[in-house]
Amino acid sequence: MTALRDVSQTLAQEVVRGAEGATKLVTVHVTGARSYDDAKRTARAIANSPLVKTAIHGGDPNWGRLIAVAGRAGVSFDLARARVKIGEVVLFADETIHAEREPAAAEHLRGRKVEVTVDLGTGGDHDATMWTCDFSAEYVHINADYRT
Repeated sequence: MTALRDVSQTLAQEVVRGAEGATKLVTVHVTGARSYDDAKRTARAIANSPLVKTAIHGGDPNWGRLIAVAGRAGVSFDLARARVKIGEVVLFADETIHAEREPAAAEHLRGRKVEVTVDLGTGGDHDATMWTCDFSAEYVHINADYRT
């Protein structure tokens, strides 16, 4: 079963890498959820957010966009205990903003593989991971130039 999961994960990541205009593979981790469905729902909301995808493309370590999407995902969420990381850099935790760490997070965003982690702060032990890509100017150009 592990081999099947590994192959499936690799294929999922390759689909994302091949997206129109994509320049980054983005791994979205959601932790601290009360259920797997809550974690998956939040990860999907973050992965599909145009504001998150454009911030990542622009190298903007905008932890607020991640929190905003998590907060409106319709799942249990505790801002007082929530936590946001970009790469290994904690930018928000326990209602404290760590703006001084933003340059290190921005450095991580320059890479072709980006990781963001949002802990929902509920104390739950469920998590989910999804892959997405950034929205680049090329993505907009490609999709604005043809009609289906």
